[in-house]
Amino acid sequence: MNSMIPRPEMIRNTGSTARDFCMLERNLLSHIKLALLLSLLSSSVLLRARLVPSDNPSELSGTIGYVVASLQFAAALAAIFAGAWEYYYGYWDLRNMHAFLVATKPHLGIMGVVSSVVLLTCIIVLTQS
Repeated sequence: MNSMIPRPEMIRNTGSTARDFCMLERNLLSHIKLALLLSLLSSSVLLRARLVPSDNPSELSGTIGYVVASLQFAAALAAIFAGAWEYYYGYWDLRNMHAFLVATKPHLGIMGVVSSVVLLTCIIVLTQS
């Protein structure tokens, strides 16, 4: 009965293995934090919330507000996906003792799209106010 339970493999802590694993976890948590911030920004655009109250209604109302909020929420999901992608492949490279200092190309592309959404949101907010 006990022979059917898989035993976890121990990875020897040689060189920078522990530091590299902590780097992978920290990067995943950074991606999750970015996704939470983007989803919060998306919700604030949909709810027309402002940090400083004003007499004028929110500038991002109507169709533009829905489009910007949808783009931000999609970017939040993409950030979570990119973080999970990087963590998964970095973990397997770590287990197989492959070098993984170079970011994977899909991760770089996805984060480039997320950065473009953030820049586009800044431009839209600046031009609408």
